[in-house]
Amino acid sequence: MTSVIEPLYKSKDKIQFAWKQEPGAVSYKMYVGVTPTVTTLVSLYTKISNQVSQVPISLGKVTYDALATDVVTALSLAATTDFSNKVFYFTITFVNSLGAESARASSTVVEVPPVGITSRFMKDDPTINRHPFVFSDGLQRWVKTAGSSSGGLVVDTCDYYKANITTDYTYDGTNIKTTRSYLSDATTGSPAKLTAYTYVGSSLTKIQITDSTV
Repeated sequence: MTSVIEPLYKSKDKIQFAWKQEPGAVSYKMYVGVTPTVTTLVSLYTKISNQVSQVPISLGKVTYDALATDVVTALSLAATTDFSNKVFYFTITFVNSLGAESARASSTVVEVPPVGITSRFMKDDPTINRHPFVFSDGLQRWVKTAGSSSGGLVVDTCDYYKANITTDYTYDGTNIKTTRSYLSDATTGSPAKLTAYTYVGSSLTKIQITDSTV
């Protein structure tokens, strides 16, 4: 597989994907899962047409809308699952004119993060030929983000538009030991950032920030 799917739009009801046509493809199959391991992904849809879109946002690319209801059914999730705040992993394969399917092992798994959380896989993209994407609550679509001179993502322009964040603190008796920050409406298992503080006596000697979950 040379094609990589790209999430263009996300709402509580669906995620729209687009990708370049695969040489020799007649149709495509999409897979979904809750872990990034390709062998754990399950079939979501099996007969996606190879016809390209004429809409500006996806012009010249194949598109498919992954509906929340279909994802919930494929993964046997509870009907009350919060689709907007849960991380899913998607990939595609193609079927040629002989009916043979390309190997899933050669497909690229794409992470679709919850609202307001940027995928580290996009941020650490080694090809450096595309920008990280975040989901805009105001525009209700995926948008490219900018970066500061030190590499941080610029996501807020004023206090009114800042994301609603909750930070939990733990103490060692006197000093702050850890903080865990996450979106205020995040569900159990959603991404978070854990900051750990190391002290020698009363002096702070180390701050370590790692990926975590709620």
